[in-house]
Amino acid sequence: MTAALLARGVPDSTAHLAAELGVRTFKRGYAEWSEGERNDEKGLAHYALAALHDLRAATASLD
Repeated sequence: MTAALLARGVPDSTAHLAAELGVRTFKRGYAEWSEGERNDEKGLAHYALAALHDLRAATASLD
């Protein structure tokens, strides 16, 4: 993820931070998905996107 961001011209420190946050967000979504009811039709993407939404909301509150 870091390499892809760097290739798009994102500054080094920003690319590294964004990649780390992306991995953490995915891990949180995966953990919630794997511990939940898998017959709820939501799927992993739902949980990963919910974790990303939570991260965005948390960072917005820091402004």
